[in-house]
Amino acid sequence: MIIESSGEISDKIENILTYPDYKIFTSHEKTDGYKIAVRYLPDLILLYINGNRDDLYLITKFCTNEAFATIPLIVITRNFSFEEQREVMEFGADDYIPEEFVEKSLYNSVKNRLSKLSLIQQSVHSSVNTFDEYKNETKINDHILVKIGNKLKLIEFSEIICITALKEYSKVITENNCKIIVRKSLKNWVKTLPSETFLRIHRATIININYIEEITKVNERTFTVHLKNIKETFDFSHRYANIMRHTFLK
Repeated sequence: MIIESSGEISDKIENILTYPDYKIFTSHEKTDGYKIAVRYLPDLILLYINGNRDDLYLITKFCTNEAFATIPLIVITRNFSFEEQREVMEFGADDYIPEEFVEKSLYNSVKNRLSKLSLIQQSVHSSVNTFDEYKNETKINDHILVKIGNKLKLIEFSEIICITALKEYSKVITENNCKIIVRKSLKNWVKTLPSETFLRIHRATIININYIEEITKVNERTFTVHLKNIKETFDFSHRYANIMRHTFLK
């Protein structure tokens, strides 16, 4: 998994680590990258840094999280310095590669670390006398992954304010006013989202009830909902008005 924000290094890495030898995913931003890595635990992480303190803090988050104890972390840096190299390695990164050496060094670094990890896993398995198969489900059902261009962005359900239908697509609006078009119908969204948090108020609208600011009664059968951080208002259809009454007007 490639974690970067600039988009400057991922194409170069994908040309070096070609399919089918490696299956590569790239995060949309570094914060997305960490969230995705926590949930999906990739076999190896490539982190591109610019030398700022936020990047170094992210390295410590990876190296101090027990979930990544056996996952190799290779740091690629735009601005090489011996001080940064020592700091990164002392944090616990497995390798530190200046960007100008990526084409020369990255392939062997990845190959060697995955080979070493495979040998460790084999050694551990061979030392176990009895073993009950246990499939650890690393995917946590609190988010969706969407592609922006060729990069992955993680959207937590708690960040979603509302979802509106666009034929076979849907528009997702998040708390930071990010609007993303997803190829997913509202019917499938209803199956995916937690029912205790999300309420369908119209055949074309699903809202997160935690973002309700106000519900206005227009008449006996019509209600309008005002959501936080959004100027647009949404009407309850007649079909869903009864659900709204039972939910909010007990």
